[in-house]
Amino acid sequence: MFCDACGASFHAGTDFAEGGIRARDHSSETGGQGLFGRLRHRIQNTRDLSPGGGVVWHTPTPSWKWSRVFLKDWILRNRWEFFAVILLTAFAAFLRTYRLEEIPAGFHGEEAWTGIEGLRILREGWIGPYTSSALGQASGPFYLTALLIWLFDASKFTVRLSMALFGIATVPATYLLMRLGFGRWIALFSTTALTVSYWHLHYSRLGFGLISLAFAATLSAASLLWAMRQRSRGSWLAAGACLGLAPYTYFAFPSLLATVAVVLAAYLWLERGSIRSKTILLTWYAVGALIVASPILGLAIESPEIYFGRMLMVSTERYQGSPGAESGARFVGRRAWEALTLFLTNPRRDGADGTGGPGVLDLGTAILAYLGLAASIRKWRSPPYLFAVTALLFALLSITLTDPSSGTMRRTIIAIPWVFGLAGIGAVAIADFMRRHQGEAWRPVSAACLAIVLLMGGIWNLNYYFVDLPESSTFRWTFSTKYFEALDAAHSFDDPGTIYYFSDQKSFGYETIRFLYPDSIGVDKSQEFGEFDLEKLDPGPVTYLLEGPYMEEIDEIMEMYPGGDLIVDKESQPLYIVYHLRK
Repeated sequence: MFCDACGASFHAGTDFAEGGIRARDHSSETGGQGLFGRLRHRIQNTRDLSPGGGVVWHTPTPSWKWSRVFLKDWILRNRWEFFAVILLTAFAAFLRTYRLEEIPAGFHGEEAWTGIEGLRILREGWIGPYTSSALGQASGPFYLTALLIWLFDASKFTVRLSMALFGIATVPATYLLMRLGFGRWIALFSTTALTVSYWHLHYSRLGFGLISLAFAATLSAASLLWAMRQRSRGSWLAAGACLGLAPYTYFAFPSLLATVAVVLAAYLWLERGSIRSKTILLTWYAVGALIVASPILGLAIESPEIYFGRMLMVSTERYQGSPGAESGARFVGRRAWEALTLFLTNPRRDGADGTGGPGVLDLGTAILAYLGLAASIRKWRSPPYLFAVTALLFALLSITLTDPSSGTMRRTIIAIPWVFGLAGIGAVAIADFMRRHQGEAWRPVSAACLAIVLLMGGIWNLNYYFVDLPESSTFRWTFSTKYFEALDAAHSFDDPGTIYYFSDQKSFGYETIRFLYPDSIGVDKSQEFGEFDLEKLDPGPVTYLLEGPYMEEIDEIMEMYPGGDLIVDKESQPLYIVYHLRK
């Protein structure tokens, strides 16, 4: 007999209670000897005083037998579900690579740093777990970037593709997590919503390393839930190893560590079994995490000022010490309200990733997620539900207790799979409510309504990301194209020679220029970044590249050195002028 919710088989000794499945463990019914035995009975008696004490699972324990016959039988039994996951992953891959070089149109400096570090890895090999570039970053994702540069070339597409792969992999990982925790229907709903989410889509298409944290958070949560169900030392060791990957991804990972700590504490308290067995499993978990994370732990211990510098830069203390900053309860209260309403609105315009305005979810999915949050709080004794609530809590705390100037959607990245899981929980809760109060005839009606919510949400997300967001002023400013168009024009000559760069916003050492034009020779001639001088000092070819207010100097340059080739930006209000002298 197989469960329709997740396709797993029911086992003898499974107890159905309180709408869930509670695994029986008869070891707690027998008296223990010695210190561990006495402690176990004292804790068990205290725990059983609480209503419905003990861990509650709402899905049966996965039963896997790694044989060809078992796998063939499992695939046949779940073939449509297997096909749905493949289809969703393929669609996610399409959305995350479609017009990847054009949207976003520009190339952010931190994306360029990803490419620069990838090139450094190809030159030097192991560069350590952390790099000081872009104010400090974990270098884990850059090794994948280096591999793709080695396989293809050093380009904007390659850099973004390396991060898109993490985004694509998060889709089936999310399905695995949701299926383990909540069953088939919640898994299908939440994974579909994630696939078309502009929140996840946007960060999957940027060359920032933060999307790798979403993947690591999903993988570590799924592996921990699997370990809780299997209770084998190997599964706990592997789950710890997955958690150990998180510090190599993005500096918002402490939210994940805090989430795991709370879930583990609750699980170990509620779960029936001896203290000794729990301690052994927890030890294997810690060993797996420490082994994998040992290089970055060594760095944090030896050079804390380097490793923790990036985190301290976004602290509340640093913000409140700045002129005009709010302080005390007013600041925390306002930030807490912004966090609680993030599903619906995001008032912070972010100059690093171009987001701001709409919340992280469309209206229908947001309402379902809030409903799912309320339902999950009631089921806190179930580790998956507790995981969802706790992950969201710490993600929102990361907003409340940090500098509000930017980073709102980025700092909540660990909550991405769980937010859509909450929406799935809310959707199934509505369907169950209608079935219980209106009868089975309403099941297809509620399913059709929820499908419409998914469809309308998908249309809104894709239209917003591919149409509306690229036209927003914040997005256009963050991912400006004038630098690339100007550089392309300056390099359109057979031999541009030395480029005299006049810009009030960027120097010629800007990381984007360094990555896209590594062999180009340039000199800063602006007052902001160099010594202002219009005179041609090099004997060979020279190309004047003028941006912003420096375009006014073109008449004087042409008067000083007539006969050059002139290129003017074709916009109604030109952003750059290029003037090339062959000798």
